[in-house]
Amino acid sequence: MALSVSRSCALRLRLPSSSSSPAFATCVTQSWSWRAYATESAVHSKRRGAPGSAKATHKGANVSSAAPKKVSTKVEERAAGHTGPHTAVTDAKALAGSSSKKRSLSKAGVLEAAAVEKANAPAAKAAALGKELTVEEKGLQELEAIEYFKKVMRSADPFGQPIASSLDVMLVRPASPLHISKYASLGQWWGQLVQNRVNGMKSFMSMMYLAGDDAIPGVKLGRVPWYKSFGWLFKAGKSQSTKTNVWISPLRQIALETYRELNQNVAKGDSKAVKTLTAAEYQTELLRRLKKQPANFTFRWTFEREVSPTQIVSLRAAQYHMGREDPKFGNRYLVHALVKFDTEQSLEIYGARGEPLHEVAEGATKRADGTVAAKPKRVTEYLVMEKRMWYDTPWVFREQKWDSA
Repeated sequence: MALSVSRSCALRLRLPSSSSSPAFATCVTQSWSWRAYATESAVHSKRRGAPGSAKATHKGANVSSAAPKKVSTKVEERAAGHTGPHTAVTDAKALAGSSSKKRSLSKAGVLEAAAVEKANAPAAKAAALGKELTVEEKGLQELEAIEYFKKVMRSADPFGQPIASSLDVMLVRPASPLHISKYASLGQWWGQLVQNRVNGMKSFMSMMYLAGDDAIPGVKLGRVPWYKSFGWLFKAGKSQSTKTNVWISPLRQIALETYRELNQNVAKGDSKAVKTLTAAEYQTELLRRLKKQPANFTFRWTFEREVSPTQIVSLRAAQYHMGREDPKFGNRYLVHALVKFDTEQSLEIYGARGEPLHEVAEGATKRADGTVAAKPKRVTEYLVMEKRMWYDTPWVFREQKWDSA
């Protein structure tokens, strides 16, 4: 258990700009003995490379998961709160130096420590000036942390870790001049109009990125002469289209099939299938619902029809796989798509003795197996789909958004 904690903390201690992240908060809330063990393991790995085993780490650096070592109050507060201009690597060195058996850094270790301090210099400088790092600077530090994680944990996949938040997909609302009366003020209408245009441009660029690498889901472009690629400008701009002859059409079909499969498994109470088709906070929410379902009840979900065609409201694609070598499968893109489902569906509920507990559809009669159809209801949902294109895995739903209007 202690070794697994050291693995998760090794990357978090490397990130100076993630002190407010949930991942760092989870790490520092572990018992102090785990923090001391994980910190010294990370420092030992940084000096001599990744150990072959936990036993080698204990033997080489005198690291123990037993009683915590006595450290100064200042260092303890910094490790717990991660405050001040000092970086997490500096805190790790302070903790390591508190050991009764201090060891001098080798020449290579000194050079590497200097490189770490140089990489963390922007964060320290920004903290000294009371400024925050820009998005680009934070991104560069995350990439450096991933590279360090790959060196220390050679058997782990740094690009398979949970993704904290969705890309900036946006909900759009009708904002033509005919809809001005539906907004509280002219400024609110104008803000929505600008947001719609920004979302359209970002979706357009994402489609162009995917087309450039022949990575559009369900579409095979192959090699196209340069003069024919000008037609992509028109096709990439139809990411919100519901027609069947556009690039986005296969993804719309994948979204609807995944949506139907997920709801059927939720009704069956199949938590394993739910975990396969969901991620992040949406997975947590569905598993919570499954635990609340009465064990002696039977649920049966039925997809009736689409009230309006399934629509990709917002599309984002970013190169998330930043390895030196191309992935063996697929491509480097992480794709998030905000999908609108406007469907008519029904849910049948039966008690322990098989009696129907749902509202029966008008004119419905009992089937041969004793069940009876439920009254269909219209359901509109906005779900964020995710796909790491370098894995041969299904699309998953990771977040649900709500239309405040």
